[in-house]
Amino acid sequence: MAVALRHVGIVVSDMQEALELYTSYLNCKLINLYETVKGAYISELVGIAEVEMKIAILKTEDDNRVELIQYMSHPGKKREPVSSNDIGASHFALTVKNIDSLYDQRENYRIQFLSAPLLSPDGYVKVAYAVIMNECLVELVEVLDERGRFTGGK
Repeated sequence: MAVALRHVGIVVSDMQEALELYTSYLNCKLINLYETVKGAYISELVGIAEVEMKIAILKTEDDNRVELIQYMSHPGKKREPVSSNDIGASHFALTVKNIDSLYDQRENYRIQFLSAPLLSPDGYVKVAYAVIMNECLVELVEVLDERGRFTGGK
């Protein structure tokens, strides 16, 4: 059986701030915004009784989906500080067009880069890890050579 990535889900503390960041800074397109999601189905699915949340579905330029979730009734705890070696999902990666421009604009958004963009040893990509809203680690990748389109060069 083949596996295909359906979407990446990210729990956020502030939906409005997250939407601004993902649409304006990362150029994702808002597909749907569900202001109130609650009821037996969602409570059973996530394993939290009487849960209420907001959900935003965003589309990336290559037609993948990012799902932003804000738990209104049961907000979770932040991992602080966010670190790349935390157990569990480490990060997700987004291909971007101009990583240097994003790095230069970081002050306008709640983005903390762990380093300036770095050229990979093979020269195929420029890469940087960034912490978004002090909540989520994302790897930003600018492809400079088609051989660097996917991790591992294939």
